[in-house]
Amino acid sequence: MSELPSPGPLPDPSGDVIEVRSPWSGALLGTVPNFDEVAVDRAIRKLAAYPEWTDSGMDTVLSRAAEVLSTRGLELSTLISQEQGKPIHEARDEVSLTIGLFESFCRAGYRLGQQFQPLAVEARIGARFGFTRQRPVGINAIFTPNTFPLLIPAKLLLASLAAGDRVVLKPASATPLSAKMLVDILVESGLSLHGVELLTGPGGTTGQAICQHPLVDQVSCQGSLETFTALRRSMGPIPLRSTHGATAVCAIAADADLDRAVADLVHQRFENAGQTAISTCSVFVEASIAQGFLERLAAAIRSLQVGDPLAPGTRIGPLAERSRVSECLGLLQSLSASGARLITGGSCLGSVVAPIVMADVPPRHGALWNGQAYREVLGPFLTVTTLPNGLDDLGPLLDRRSQLVASIFCRDLDRATRIATSLPVLNVHVNGIPTWRDGVVYTADGGARLGRRQVDERVKEVSIVQDIVFHPG
Repeated sequence: MSELPSPGPLPDPSGDVIEVRSPWSGALLGTVPNFDEVAVDRAIRKLAAYPEWTDSGMDTVLSRAAEVLSTRGLELSTLISQEQGKPIHEARDEVSLTIGLFESFCRAGYRLGQQFQPLAVEARIGARFGFTRQRPVGINAIFTPNTFPLLIPAKLLLASLAAGDRVVLKPASATPLSAKMLVDILVESGLSLHGVELLTGPGGTTGQAICQHPLVDQVSCQGSLETFTALRRSMGPIPLRSTHGATAVCAIAADADLDRAVADLVHQRFENAGQTAISTCSVFVEASIAQGFLERLAAAIRSLQVGDPLAPGTRIGPLAERSRVSECLGLLQSLSASGARLITGGSCLGSVVAPIVMADVPPRHGALWNGQAYREVLGPFLTVTTLPNGLDDLGPLLDRRSQLVASIFCRDLDRATRIATSLPVLNVHVNGIPTWRDGVVYTADGGARLGRRQVDERVKEVSIVQDIVFHPG
């Protein structure tokens, strides 16, 4: 495969730059500016001086951008793989899904400035009449993680553009080049330079300066619970739209199809080296089939090719952050000290961790449970707990705040249903495991469900509703 040319640096506002290096080879991929408080203020004030978009030409921009993404798919896939570390075939999938997003948001972009509805009946008092208009929220600051460095920025950015918002995009510090290429493609396709500001730098300085800026009208965030908590601490009364990470569990009954369970589990847990939302971190298995399950699981995991993300056949590449290597090894040490058994994995090569499986893990071990929520492990780490009395004991061990999804492998569907109704989670899948592509939708009443949000729903999240009422006479 040909080498990817350096994307080159962004215009540097202060002379202070951040090097972006491959987590696999350490090669320099490019540099981005380190925006300090002064540079952040200057960029946001420039953005605020630009009026909101009210014309319907956004659909043309997004349509052209989808075409450019298609023609530059190999370049983008290679950059994602080099910058984030995921295998090249997974990077191609991410680009393909992003192109689909562009095509979907084209329709919403066409309606920009045309979202009018009749006034609600309860507002039509007497002879009053009018209409309700959907309008931009203003300046929306977007924070994105490094797990999907193209797809997630595109998902949040396109919704804001289709709503007519002006956007501050703050990508993860480890993967800003993919976000930069996304913005470059939009500008190349006709997007005004005055509508989006890409601000790069550490969350503790650049991110905090964005959150505290008086001209930011809303913050949208997708990332870890720690990121969400840090943002909330930094912000004033600005609205925060967020989706934070969570974990999933898998329950294996004595009559389960073990080959099917193992195949689904290995595919879901170790995609993107375990750095995905709603990934299954914990497995609970009934005692009578525990040994057979572990043998099958270990054999399947040992067959995964680990190493260079650009090499054909690689299934596990490097972790996007070196700190996640330490986290995995620290968790391995802590669980081993409590009597858990290492079934496979644990060796490291730079930022690559061979997939780890630990058995005999005590329920709610302190390394995984802090008394309020289960820890989200962003790495190729899987724990297995044997339940001597069966899956009927599983419910009290789970937490609906941090474990949103459970999968049950059980041939007896009546029993699977009884177990499912006893679990305090929001989604249960029988004889299958959902992937991150299914998504988690947070509802207005604080609940959640699996499923992809419609484009219109995403646009409404970054819009406000304005009633215009006429009083005759």
